[in-house]
Amino acid sequence: MPANVKLDTTINYEAAGVNINLSLVSPPAGDPARFNLNLTRAGGGERVGFSHQTCPVAHDFSRGYTRWLGTKGIRSERGEDEINGTARADLTTGQLIQSFHDAVDMVDQRFSHYRGSILEPQEYSDIIYAKRDGVAWLMLNRPETYNAKRGITMDEMARALLDAAADSSVRVTVISGAGPFGFCTGNDQSYDPELEHDDYRGTAELRYSEVIQQMPQPVIAAVDGYAIGSGNIMAYQCDYTIATTRSRFGQTGPRVGSPAAGWGVACLADRIGQKRAREMWNLCRQYTAQQAYDMGLVNVVVPPEKLWEEVDRWIADIKNVSPVILQMQKLSFNRHDHFIAPDHSPVQDYIPDYFASAECRERRLAFIERRPIDPSKNEPYVDLPIG
Repeated sequence: MPANVKLDTTINYEAAGVNINLSLVSPPAGDPARFNLNLTRAGGGERVGFSHQTCPVAHDFSRGYTRWLGTKGIRSERGEDEINGTARADLTTGQLIQSFHDAVDMVDQRFSHYRGSILEPQEYSDIIYAKRDGVAWLMLNRPETYNAKRGITMDEMARALLDAAADSSVRVTVISGAGPFGFCTGNDQSYDPELEHDDYRGTAELRYSEVIQQMPQPVIAAVDGYAIGSGNIMAYQCDYTIATTRSRFGQTGPRVGSPAAGWGVACLADRIGQKRAREMWNLCRQYTAQQAYDMGLVNVVVPPEKLWEEVDRWIADIKNVSPVILQMQKLSFNRHDHFIAPDHSPVQDYIPDYFASAECRERRLAFIERRPIDPSKNEPYVDLPIG
């Protein structure tokens, strides 16, 4: 076991409102090296707890980070306000130092792109919402997950969008994601949809997706990075989608055991055609921004540094036309969409208990653990009559 390894660092993330403190120390007696991570409030030094009630961001980060450290040879446990780990005895000094640098880099990837404080109390924890000059700006603020949504995120989105919808001075709403490479990567699969239903899906009476469809203002999806799973659905349900060249689009449901079905699936066929829609939903492939443009999934593709300039151009065009006529046209398009909206989805009709199945658990955990799926856990086809 290497001796005399003593590494520590404190990183200040002013926008997020926290300091993150990491250390890795090899005791002189030759015992395994010990790792520690904790969060403190910027400027105050007070420890930030890892409970969901204290700080949802710290809760989710510490849960995933503890698992990730195991891939670096550091077996870790999460406490109330710190992560403690023990390095494998066979790691060399060089490997220990590299593991520590990787641990710091992973923290930086997660926290450097926050655009608002992660600490309570504040009106929103998972989004940044503001209204300026007739535009409502909604940014998903979970860059540590590439803006994957959990229940809190969806509830806050619904609340903010309802506020924008009720404001007659708002002419257009823009939805984006914090940090590069992550518009929204769907629902956060670290939450168990069966055991943590409300944390996974939220409790809002009216879902954010329904507000996007029904609010009178046009909604622009400003996509810079991954629009995957329900992030892709959100992008194609917005009235317009502006994407950067580094964006990617696709679905994951059949691969990770997330049984999306019904109108949210079928309406994609009206956007890009039956063949393409079935390909995208059934095969879980990913598509570049140019491919998405070619199939009609996005309106325009621009370099990343031109995204907000292009968004401003679309906003100016929207402001130049009649708001009430735009509202009536949006209603007309949506009525056409809803000709295909049944009362129940196939999932509700035929596999209502899917979230409790072995397949659902296996596919979600395989995704989290980055391992192949055990196909023996697959659910059988539903026995439906033909003819």
